[in-house]
Amino acid sequence: MDYKKTAAAIVEGVGGTGNVKGLTHCVTRLRFSLADEGKANADALKATDGVVGVVQQGGQYQVIIGNEVDGVYDAILPLIGGGEGASDTAEADAPQRPQGIKGWANTALDTLISCFTPLIPAIAGAGMVKVLAYILSAAGLIAADSVEYSVLNVIGDGVYYFLPLLVAVTAANKMKTNPFLAMGIAGIMMHPNLLTLGEAGSTVPVFGLPLTLVNYSAQALPIILSVWVMKYVEKFFSSHCPNLLKAFLPSMLTFLVVGPVALFVVGPLGTIMGNGFQVFANLMTQWGWLAVALNAALFPFLVLTGMHNALIPLMIQMFMSQGFDPVFVPGGLCANLAEGAAAAAVAARTKSKTMRSTALSAAVSAVLGVTEPALYGVNLRLKRPFIAMVIGSFVGGAFAGLVGLTAYTFVSPSLLSLPIFAGAESNFFMSMLAVPVTLVATFLITFFMGFEDVEDAEAETEAK
Repeated sequence: MDYKKTAAAIVEGVGGTGNVKGLTHCVTRLRFSLADEGKANADALKATDGVVGVVQQGGQYQVIIGNEVDGVYDAILPLIGGGEGASDTAEADAPQRPQGIKGWANTALDTLISCFTPLIPAIAGAGMVKVLAYILSAAGLIAADSVEYSVLNVIGDGVYYFLPLLVAVTAANKMKTNPFLAMGIAGIMMHPNLLTLGEAGSTVPVFGLPLTLVNYSAQALPIILSVWVMKYVEKFFSSHCPNLLKAFLPSMLTFLVVGPVALFVVGPLGTIMGNGFQVFANLMTQWGWLAVALNAALFPFLVLTGMHNALIPLMIQMFMSQGFDPVFVPGGLCANLAEGAAAAAVAARTKSKTMRSTALSAAVSAVLGVTEPALYGVNLRLKRPFIAMVIGSFVGGAFAGLVGLTAYTFVSPSLLSLPIFAGAESNFFMSMLAVPVTLVATFLITFFMGFEDVEDAEAETEAK
């Protein structure tokens, strides 16, 4: 792929540099904030070399690239005024004030996703360190009660424990406020001396007001809400403070106002909201195999709308509260494998050399965790393979739920990340049967269901 040529075509397709208010990216997608989405040309973008698809969701204009998104993103930055080394967490200025409940909901969801998406590599990397510690212990290379095991777990747990500090940065970037003040607020909420005042969950009087003691480590919602409050408080004090005192007074007053608000009001409220996530997660767990099957079958639809990242906060909350996930990550694995198996069946049956090459490449990409090429370029395009893939996802998910496939850390599920399903509370080898069951079932369903081949369609058009 010619990154510069693709980048220029994409910028033109989204309405030109003047229409781009901001740009970030995730693992496979460029996420634009546009001044006017009506100026974007979706058809032109879809016809651009390297572009898999286009999705408009939650105030973002998403251009799906796939594995080479980093190269295209770096090529676009100079065209829109970014520079080398510019932060990939930089976000657009806040869009126009949302209208109605739907507008506010989209803005809130976009903010939540934007706070987590840049952290995925750090969370995934830390999670794999914990997986490595377990594998070394299970292999007898280190003891589970050894210093070495403890140090590896500290390395793996660091990102999770100090998650509020990381989220403070991404939230501040998204909301266009001071990231250092945001980290300062996170530091206030996480200060260990607070929990010396009493047990977590208890209430102590402070200046006659009840303060609920909360352990904010590994929590995200409290700091996101606190940064949102801080944005307006800091802006007010900065705009009304004499220039002579701006070196310290705005930040001092911001801490004095937002700190108590975070500790007394916003923090406990965010914790309650997080517990609501946990209630939903517990409900999913109680549904057993059906929850895994439904999640696997619905996951491709979430990817289609760009909503799959909305599950990240829920999954992280599940890992933080119980240390494992028997629903969402296993379901995602089955969906990814089914996506690849359906594309592989298309490659095996099609008479088109171009489609066979595309489907084979997409199949490999999907089983390795990047499903958009298979979803948009093969299965959805041919329709029936998409239906077969959804059925195969459900079958694989049901089997995974029945054999107890369980993830013990948060990493994008694929053949490369199968070690995340190894844990003391599950039979790894038994649960791994879900992989061939999903692949074989989906391949056979797709192959025998058939589809209207590309060459057959072209021949009919020429005959007419």
